[in-house]
Amino acid sequence: MSTAATRHGISGNNSSGSSSRHTYMSSSYILAQLTNTPSISNSHATHTSNKNNNSEGSIQPRADQQEIFDNPAMQTATKCCIFIKEISRKLGFPARTASTAQLLVYRTYIYRPSTRIGSTDMATACLFVASKMEETIKKLRDIIAHSYVILSKPQSSDPKQVPSAVVDKMRPSIMNAEQLILEAIGYDFRTSHTHLLFVKLAKMAGLERKSGIAALGWAILSDAYFTTLPVQYPSAVISAGSLCLAWCVATDEPKDTCVSIRRLFTSNDASGNGNHTNGYPESPKTEPKRPLSLALTKDNEWWVGFGVSTSDIQSFVKQMVDFYLLFFNSTMATAEYLERHKYGIPSKDMAQKIAQWRMKISDNS
Repeated sequence: MSTAATRHGISGNNSSGSSSRHTYMSSSYILAQLTNTPSISNSHATHTSNKNNNSEGSIQPRADQQEIFDNPAMQTATKCCIFIKEISRKLGFPARTASTAQLLVYRTYIYRPSTRIGSTDMATACLFVASKMEETIKKLRDIIAHSYVILSKPQSSDPKQVPSAVVDKMRPSIMNAEQLILEAIGYDFRTSHTHLLFVKLAKMAGLERKSGIAALGWAILSDAYFTTLPVQYPSAVISAGSLCLAWCVATDEPKDTCVSIRRLFTSNDASGNGNHTNGYPESPKTEPKRPLSLALTKDNEWWVGFGVSTSDIQSFVKQMVDFYLLFFNSTMATAEYLERHKYGIPSKDMAQKIAQWRMKISDNS
């Protein structure tokens, strides 16, 4: 495996022959998997361009983004992710464990969209597998007991009081779900820590941990795990893209927004409309020296110093903005979206903040 691939978390070939399960996917490839339609190979697949949605003044999300989000398997995946967040809080799992579990959810449902395993069993199994991958292991009994308490709301809210008979009854279906997950990921347990990288980037930018931009970026990063973006891009793109979007939204004037991002929303050029080939270049024999600090200014494409291309940053930002717009546009406020809003996926304030920034960019173009 190349050094560049290692840095970005790209898996190489393995003996199980399932290396394709760990390359990063394009949205067109994901759609093909979900709908069981023919598609070009993932290594050369590109995101579908939609010039109408990228035209000046438009704040409509891209059609393929909405199609993925509305797919029944992805709706079930969202329910799993909501449940994972709740169990993780109860059990005190760190953010990286919850995010890894959510990543497992999407990988599993993309490759097994027709599975009949219940969403709560799948969520519980993903969290159990993630706890082992992240070395934050808890007994399966404890995870099942917390799952039961959240679902059933018994008279006693103490998971320790859940009868062994109840746990034993739930265990087989969760073990079946675990087996399905392992097959879907090709028994590859390598992980990447997006949240830790984000914290490092924020520190390098001189941001206080609880500053407005850092908090906004952390929220964007967390929301990204309710989408397919973490299976589309390496952790460096997710972390840098979250920080970039947060800084842009926090700017007072549109003219002060990052030039690369402002151009994305004010140009008819579709080049930044979510296209990427997932073909990360081989690293040079001598690794470039990483910067020790970064400056958040409108003309500085600081992410390049971390091996992230501007086109990938643009694609990440565009898809995250599309995600928020799905919840902001009244024409798309279906019962399913409102139900997700109920659980804060994403928060109404966040969707409104992103949408208002997006409209401000268009109005001042």
